[in-house]
Amino acid sequence: MNRKSTYGLKIEQLADLFSIGAEEENHVDDMGDDQAAGDLLHNQLTNTLPKDSFLLDSVLMMMGRLGCDVRSLAGKSLAEVLLDPRSDIDLLQAIKAHSKQLSCTSINEAETAVATTIYYAALASSLIYHDKKITQYSYETLDASFTALIEKKWMTPELVGLFSNARRTCQSKREETS
Repeated sequence: MNRKSTYGLKIEQLADLFSIGAEEENHVDDMGDDQAAGDLLHNQLTNTLPKDSFLLDSVLMMMGRLGCDVRSLAGKSLAEVLLDPRSDIDLLQAIKAHSKQLSCTSINEAETAVATTIYYAALASSLIYHDKKITQYSYETLDASFTALIEKKWMTPELVGLFSNARRTCQSKREETS
């Protein structure tokens, strides 16, 4: 089934996209929650997509058909995509949608925490770099969620910065509507 929000990829293909670079998760349940979530988040954010992968080629082709600029995506990590002001809004929406799906189907706490973090990182990136809210959550709710994520011991410094900037944007938008 082709869906605009997933660039025609099947759920399995999107799962493969987000699992590239993730190590076996059998040891995750044996680690402390903070360490497991931190390690898993680091792996998800820093590993790049292989430049010659069929999956990347498929994503690039489908995004290109939608008119998205795909030249700068090859070889980037998820963190680079989320922190790049030039990342296409449609790509951020696809990351958001897939992360939401993963957070609902994850089998352990660390995976759920990381999927939720990536979901909110896509929302934050959209707010900061595109001045678009790609969720129905209120600015007040987003502010509270970004605050909670910032306070996590395992959060990466890059995402703390992203969430801090998004909080300021939410606060500014709330003041505009008051």
